[in-house]
Amino acid sequence: MSYLPGISPARSWRRLTWGDILLLAAALALLVLLFFRAREISGESWEWSSLRPYLWYRDEEGFHWGMLIAGLFMTIRLGLWSLALALISGTLIGMLNAHVRGLAALPMRLYINLLRNTPPLVLLFLVFFFAGSFFSEPLLHIEALVQELPSGPQTLIHTLLAPPGQMDRMFAAVLTLGLYEGAYVAEIVRAGIESVPHSQWEAAASQGFSPWQQQRYIIAPQALRVILPPLVGQTISIFKETTLASIISLPELTFQSLEVMAVTRITYELWFITALLYLGLSLFWSRLGAWLEHRQKWRPVE
Repeated sequence: MSYLPGISPARSWRRLTWGDILLLAAALALLVLLFFRAREISGESWEWSSLRPYLWYRDEEGFHWGMLIAGLFMTIRLGLWSLALALISGTLIGMLNAHVRGLAALPMRLYINLLRNTPPLVLLFLVFFFAGSFFSEPLLHIEALVQELPSGPQTLIHTLLAPPGQMDRMFAAVLTLGLYEGAYVAEIVRAGIESVPHSQWEAAASQGFSPWQQQRYIIAPQALRVILPPLVGQTISIFKETTLASIISLPELTFQSLEVMAVTRITYELWFITALLYLGLSLFWSRLGAWLEHRQKWRPVE
């Protein structure tokens, strides 16, 4: 029997066809060709070891992370705060927008359409240069309060929130990415809730569940199975779009890579390493999403 995508059981490597093998060989050949072509264009031998101090190094004081790994940590921090804001705002708007039509849905639709149809870079400039002026004074006050704390709490706050002097840039980037991605999350949540048949709502109401209990125990578990796959993709998108923060000089991974390139004049090796760091971060979320999807699958009662 021929293999039918989405219907036939998943194939292991022992069941690969000649078409699979040829496709894999072509992909590997293309990667090798691109690798050697890039080396030929560069016109010089690649020196991967020159970038090691920008990943990690040792000195008299011990082991230290380099600029690239520090930028990766900043990317993770920015991505997590943006993801938290996107999940909170998107879930709230999506729940309010589910099964709502007409004028009642107008505020949510305006929010979603306005943010989804505006380039995120333009939104970042609007927040940083215009809306940021409203928050600059409070953020400066917070920075001053943090500087008065003992070194331990001060280091913890800078680790969790933003490096010294970067509070305004961090706030602008988190607000932009969180609200922008929240508009996509809102549509994902709305579609997931509306995918649950109306009979499930009626069955929950007939059991005497309150509206909150209906959402919590009946609707949400079923909607989550629909929401989870696109939500994982949106999470990966959030971490990739943190590169926009380099425009406002927030020292995340892309900004640090540009700084290293300016100092070392190394290009190909540097951006290969940067791409691998982003790839590793995306693969982590992909595998986590696959694990969560597996846990949410229907299982027969034994």
